[in-house]
Amino acid sequence: MFNGMGIEWASTLLGCAALVMAPMTICFYIFGKRIRMESKFTPAPDIEQDRRRDEESRSARGEESDGTLRGEEKDK
Repeated sequence: MFNGMGIEWASTLLGCAALVMAPMTICFYIFGKRIRMESKFTPAPDIEQDRRRDEESRSARGEESDGTLRGEEKDK
């Protein structure tokens, strides 16, 4: 590539490719959990652990799965 295009243009091409791909790491960091949650092919044990931990904390506080406290009626 450097022989065919020259050092200046080949370096520019590589720099532009890196510039275009750099924001993807930030997107994967921010939206990665949501992407893994919706994936059919990638198992995401951290999501299941979070769900179980949330359910356990709700049951310890006395909340039902829909967020209401035990003994309270649901608003219709």
